[in-house]
Parts: sequence; structure tokens; C-alpha cells
Amino acid sequence: MTPVVFGGCFGWLHPAAGNRGVVLCAPHGYEETSVHRAWGALADRLAAAGLPTLRFDYHGTGDSVGSDEDPQRLRAWLDSIRDAVHWMRQQVGVTEVALVGLRLGGALAALAAKELGDVDMLAMLVPTISGRAYTREMKALAAFSPMPDNAPPPPSPDDIEAGGFVLSAETVEALKGVDLRQIDRLPAPRVLFMPANDGPPERTLAQALRNLGAEVEVVPFDGFEEFICEVYLGQRTPEASFATLTAWLTADAPAALTANEPRQTARLELPQASETPIFFGDEARLFGICCEPRPENADRTAPAVIFINTGHHRRIGANRMAVSMGRRLAARGITSMRIDIAGLGDSQAWQGRPENKLYDKAACADVRAAMDCLEAQGHRECVLIGLCSGAYVSFYTALQDTRVIGQVMINLQRFIWRDGDSLAVTTRVSSTRMRDLGREFRGGIRKVEALRRLLKGSRKEWTTVRALLRRTVDLTRSEIGKATHALFGVEGEVARGFRLMSQLGTDSLLVYCVDDPGLVELEMHNLRIEGRRLAGQKRVGVEMIDGADHTLTRRWARDRLVEIIEAYMVTRRRPVLQPDQDTASNPSWKPAQAA
Repeated sequence: MTPVVFGGCFGWLHPAAGNRGVVLCAPHGYEETSVHRAWGALADRLAAAGLPTLRFDYHGTGDSVGSDEDPQRLRAWLDSIRDAVHWMRQQVGVTEVALVGLRLGGALAALAAKELGDVDMLAMLVPTISGRAYTREMKALAAFSPMPDNAPPPPSPDDIEAGGFVLSAETVEALKGVDLRQIDRLPAPRVLFMPANDGPPERTLAQALRNLGAEVEVVPFDGFEEFICEVYLGQRTPEASFATLTAWLTADAPAALTANEPRQTARLELPQASETPIFFGDEARLFGICCEPRPENADRTAPAVIFINTGHHRRIGANRMAVSMGRRLAARGITSMRIDIAGLGDSQAWQGRPENKLYDKAACADVRAAMDCLEAQGHRECVLIGLCSGAYVSFYTALQDTRVIGQVMINLQRFIWRDGDSLAVTTRVSSTRMRDLGREFRGGIRKVEALRRLLKGSRKEWTTVRALLRRTVDLTRSEIGKATHALFGVEGEVARGFRLMSQLGTDSLLVYCVDDPGLVELEMHNLRIEGRRLAGQKRVGVEMIDGADHTLTRRWARDRLVEIIEAYMVTRRRPVLQPDQDTASNPSWKPAQAA
């Protein structure tokens, strides 16, 4: 696959020698981050079937320019699809184009096809039929993660912040005007409609398309609920539905021609920065995007920053934080690189290492490969930034490599990860509730009763129960460790790690939300917060964000985190270091080739 840039949008071309091109229109927000890697696998499948396929980020989303708070989002998203179709025709040379959209992307694909008038095929996968119903869903999602009483109110009461992404009041009103059942122009002669349900809205839409003269095939989308959820919650690829889609798209395809494959270097230009997609590491199997300030604004005394994946999210980070932070840092003259470790996002998995594996020390090698890449560009020293699992990888990378002069670890859940540990615990249980559960276990209350109270009201699998049992056992062990430390002065593994990093000159900053479950982890390793530092650790600072949740899904929380990181970076400036001549002449990375 080849990175491409068009109209301010970043995308991937999955080349094939076919004359029918496919443009994939992704869902929006949290749903897109959940299915990103599976969406790429679908593009691979279609390309293998002879269909050149383009997937991309709409304007203001993913790696593209802009933000979700820019004006006229609906218009911008439709224009992004239009630009993608034109790009496929002009750059790849296809004569037929099919649009495939998932969820909100299905509605956008239908509206864009109606406007374009030259789309040959349209596939809608569980599309958003009513924009008004969609905004109600997003409000429900926002309400599902209520903020504490001390959290600041949103800037606009009519904005919707759902799953860490913002639908502005203007966007909400625009979406309310979308109703595919009222479509008044044929979007494409052939339509594949794959709904999750067979209700009145779905039947009305199918009939409306037929009334416009479309040949409509309706096939249920099997396995949608398992597909749209996050990987760690049990995401499954809908193999049967993807096979149906592929067969429909390849039927009666025109004779294959040798399509063009773009060869120019892709680069996104922003007011304060430029961004270049980069393959790096052994065999160039890893992928990242380097965000560089304008040359006249570059601060050569500042170390570069590496953003590490959060959970199964791709390099943009939870709530697109890595993108917005990297661009803010570029405005201050600081270079950053947001990366996908192997098996996540758009990086290939290493042989013998499964995809989507988190809390894996093997990922430290991927981060060090990114450091090699930056060193080849003259950045000898780095600051690592990671949230949750990304903070874990940062901690162990800093222990291995003296080029790490600083790290910001946000809401780290586990310093020590064992097979069988579960993220389901850390994302569902607050630090207060986890402490209470531990007291109940140690106080002799029956485990089943404690777990029943903890898990009441939601469906949980026994893997979560086992993880909770292990977590409480760890809490009990930590009490023994505290006593041992108090009696004999024995220092724990994690404390020794921080002390070693301090001796090597690495400064660490721990950032926690006030009630984050990761605070219990500090207690388990005999680490105590005193003011804004860890007790007994001279180079380990602590910052607390009151009223935020684990992934900082609210804007004000992310803004506060940016302030913390910007202040931290000010203290990391060092004298200018020149790159080693041999290293600079033999870089371990290569700019991606695209249009």
C-alpha cells in the first residue's frame, strides 16, 4: 500500500491492476478508530481481488489537515469524498468508481454519489439513514461516560463530545438535515445495501432507491456488533459480510488494465508545519508520520518527541490527541513523530509476534527504530509520550536507551504485565472502587459477592472476573511488599527502574486523572506521591488532572494535558548536537512514495 495526499487529506492506495476503483468511506470518530486496522484489511482484500482501493481520512479527521471543530464539517467531508473520486480517476486511471461507506460513511457516500452523478456502484454498510437519529446516538454515547461533578461544562451546550470526538452545534444541525429516505437523485445505478436490521427505516430506504431506478441488492450485515467494538473488547472481522461485498464489487468488472501507481513523495502542508509519512525499521515494515516545524521556526535545542500508540488506536492517539499535540509542538519549533508499533495501525506485524498485542516489551525495539529514524535527521535526543499501554512501552524503552532524556507517561495502568491480564478491568473500574474491592477481599468478604456488586448492571465475561481476582491478589501482595520495604529497606523493581533512569539523566513525568485506576498501581509498587513528585525519586514529577476520565475524552482535559506537556518540553532544551556523519548519510528510514 502507498500513502497518498490529496485536497488536504491523507490516505492509502492499495494498488491493483484493475479498471474499477473502490473508494472506502470510513465511519466517524470513535467508530473509525475502533475499525481502522480491519478497514485496512478490507482494502487489502479488495486489492487482492483486482480492485485498486483508496481509503482516507476526511478533512479534519485522522492524519488529514483541519479539526473537528472547523466550520462546515458536513460539506468538508463530502468534498473529501469528491476529491478522492477525482484522484482515483486522474492519478490511478480507473474508468469506474465504486463508493463503499460504513455507518456515517455510508450516508456520506450516498450523498456524495448523488452530487457527483458519475459513481458506478454504491455499497452502504449499516449506513446512518437518519442524521437526527445519529446525533441522538452520539448524545447517548456522551451520556454513557458522564464527567465528575467538578468537571468544567462544555464550551457550547449544543456541542456533542462523544467518545473523545466533537460534533459542533453547527455540525449537529447539518446532520439533522440528513435523511437518506428522502434522497431525490439516483446516487448510482447499482446499490448494495447491507443493514444490521430489517426494520421500517431500512425497508423505506431500499424502496426509495428502487423508485429512483437503482438496482438494489439487500443483504444483512452479519457480525456488525462484534466488528464495530474495540479490539480488546473482542472485535471480530465479519468475514462472511466482507466476502459478500467483495463478490458484489468484482462481479462484471471491466477488463483489467495496468493502473498507474503514484510515485511522488507525499507531504501535508500546514500553516505551522509539514508532515511526511515515513516507513522505518527493518525492511521498512513500520510506519509513522513526522511532523516538522517550518525551517525558520525550528528549535534545534529541543529534543524530538515520539508519540506511542494508545491501546489499539493507531498513531493519531486516543481522541486524535497525538495529531493535535504534535502540531501544537511544531508551532513551538519542536519536531515530533507519531508511530504505529508493529501489528498496530498501519505497521506490519513481525513474524512470531501477533497483531494488536499491547503491553509488550518487544515494542520497545519499534520505538528505538523510530529514534534511529529521528537521529538520522539530526535529532539525537528524544522525549517519549504515551498514554496507558503507550506509557508502559515508554517506561521500558527509557530503561534501554540513553537517547531518551524525558518521558511523559499518562494514566499508566500496569508497570508489570502478565499473560492473562485484561484492559477490561482498567477501563471499567476506578481507583477508588478497586481499592474498595481489595479491602473487601482482604477483609474476608466473599469474592463472588464483591464481584457481583462491582459488575452489576453490565455484561462481563469471566476473563474480566479472573483479571479482577488477580488484581486484588496483587493489591494484597503489595501490602506485604510495603511491610518488607519498611522493615528491611528493600526497593521494588519499579522504584529501581526510576532510580536507574534518573542516574542516566532521564526525567519522567507521570500524569494521572484524579480517580484513574492506575494510581492503585503506584501503591502496589510502594510508590507514593508527595506534592508534585514521587517520594524518594528526584527526577520523577507528577501532575494530576481533576475531573477527567482515563482517555481524556473531554476537550478541556486534553487542553490541560497539552499545557502540561508544553511546560515540560520547555525544561528539556539542550545544546545543539550535530548528527553523526555516517548515520546521517545512511538513514534507517525512507519517505513514503505517493502523490
